[in-house]
Amino acid sequence: MTAYNLKNLFGTRIFRIPDYQRGYSWQEKQLDELWDDLEEIHIVEGEYRKHYTGTLYIEKTLPQEMEKWYSGVEFYNVVDGQQRLTTISILLFELINATQIGYAEENRDDLIKTYLYKSNLSGENRIYKFCYALTDNNYSFLLNTIYEDKKVILRQGHLNLYSKNLMLAKQFFREKIAGLEHQQKDNLFRKVTTALQFDIRTIERDLDVQAVFETMNNRGKPLSTLEKLKNRLIYLAEKLSGPPEDLVLLRRKINQAWAEIFNSLAQNPDSILDEDVFLSAHLSLYRKPKESTFSENLAEQKVFEMFCNKPEKYSSDESGKLEEPISYKKIDDYIVKLSELAPIWFKIHNSDNKIIKRILILNSSKEIKIFITAVLYKIKDDIRVNIIFEKLEKILFRNQVPGIGIMDERNPANWARDLYNNEDDANRIIDRQNELLSIPVDIQSIIRSFNALFTYVRGANGFHRWSALKYFLFEYDNYLKLVSRETNDKVLLSEFYETTIEHVIPQSFKENWQSELLSLTEVGNDERIALMQKVIINSLGNLTILKNGKNSSLGNKSWATKKERFRTGSYNEIDISSYELWTINSIIQRGTEMLKFLETKIDGLSFSESDIEKILFYEDFIINTVYNRNQNIIIN
Repeated sequence: MTAYNLKNLFGTRIFRIPDYQRGYSWQEKQLDELWDDLEEIHIVEGEYRKHYTGTLYIEKTLPQEMEKWYSGVEFYNVVDGQQRLTTISILLFELINATQIGYAEENRDDLIKTYLYKSNLSGENRIYKFCYALTDNNYSFLLNTIYEDKKVILRQGHLNLYSKNLMLAKQFFREKIAGLEHQQKDNLFRKVTTALQFDIRTIERDLDVQAVFETMNNRGKPLSTLEKLKNRLIYLAEKLSGPPEDLVLLRRKINQAWAEIFNSLAQNPDSILDEDVFLSAHLSLYRKPKESTFSENLAEQKVFEMFCNKPEKYSSDESGKLEEPISYKKIDDYIVKLSELAPIWFKIHNSDNKIIKRILILNSSKEIKIFITAVLYKIKDDIRVNIIFEKLEKILFRNQVPGIGIMDERNPANWARDLYNNEDDANRIIDRQNELLSIPVDIQSIIRSFNALFTYVRGANGFHRWSALKYFLFEYDNYLKLVSRETNDKVLLSEFYETTIEHVIPQSFKENWQSELLSLTEVGNDERIALMQKVIINSLGNLTILKNGKNSSLGNKSWATKKERFRTGSYNEIDISSYELWTINSIIQRGTEMLKFLETKIDGLSFSESDIEKILFYEDFIINTVYNRNQNIIIN
């Protein structure tokens, strides 16, 4: 095996990352490991000990028209090894950029020509030793931002997961190098350029290079299904017969489609969307799965049945109809529809629409997201879209009120597929929703189901265990805002997951709340007393949302302290602070008012006084005790 160091590699070779390759995926863990490896390289017998860095698989290619002036070199596509070469190229750039002199007895200008780029006579054209293919979406970002070549204009939509990783590597090495003296940087440069050793394997032209790439990338950090699919489609497109210009156009469209997808999924760098979840979501609309949606694993299996050398061997859906053979039309139709859905998928995960936010708070399953995506994609009438979303919110809330579930939550994915494939329309979707919302309410089932929340031995109890409690408290907050004729929200939906739920009378009540709960000795034995205390504490009226992280600081404080803090909180808190004292009677009153509000949220729901007592306080002996104790107290 012949080993090459970087000077040998870059001396007569120009490396390009072809468009079928995955983007740059190394993150801090891999960067740290490389840096640790470099620190462990020491001088042995007058030179740095050789460090084997891996095998590069390359395929000879031709220069672009504007690159032909650079003679004496050969151009290669990197089929395997681009993650290492990308990382080392960024490290070399930062090292050379950090000196005005040079390293290893060579001046800076010569190092640039050897390891980074060479300019033509006018200086207007640079050929980089290592970069992406012109057609790759990260080409301009690598040159403009990583190599700091401001003559290269950034392409629109340049921010994505891969550009974020490139920037992470640049910042990582810049920070490491900033703390080094010149001699330390010189030593590091010598290690990188002379000690790191590569084996080179050239792939023959008669091999299917995309197939080789896919096989090789089953090692190491796995490719996502979306990345592998791009490579597969390019591979299949090259095997099609037809006018050459059409095949060139199809390859360009595949690259453009994937650029749109990657850009959309990574549009929020702080919350990059999973590529394979998106792929499986789209496939759940494009093909009918056995279940309501494809899992990521089944989506991978299915999409590679759709796009293989002989897809007609496989059924297209559960009807038994076979897949169509590979054609320009089949590839083109799929990539267009896949890329069109990506911006909508991003939009629903980063929506400012309050209805969509509330829907996803109630149910953020793949089925619901697929339905929202299909509605936004297919229905252009905003009024009908709002009607459908408002009804969906009502259905999902009813589904989370104990005892009145009305929908199999897989249904929306089936509605979405019918809508996406023009087998249904907005009117029919609304009719289906109305049918569900007209299902009668069973009051006794609601009572039994709410009471069951008090029977858990471990974990949350009572209303504190209700999965939709925080959503309901947010809705009640909005109701209290309207009642008080206010216009400003006290808590925002964007704060939902940072907002906490608080017991007004705390679970650890013995320090400051003795008068209310330690005086229940007349109910009998210790077991009954403990049950009554647990039910009262976890009854609906004793629970509120708290903003600004008050939960940990207010938990077991006295009523006087809580009352003062509640005055400036949510509308729930302000309402609670209006009580002179917080007593069992206060819990009864507020809980009753909240259940009356629940009635307005669900058509056909109407509680009697007896129903309310049973829902709020579970056992007859508790109901009799709390209402008898408080029957003569004037309610605020």
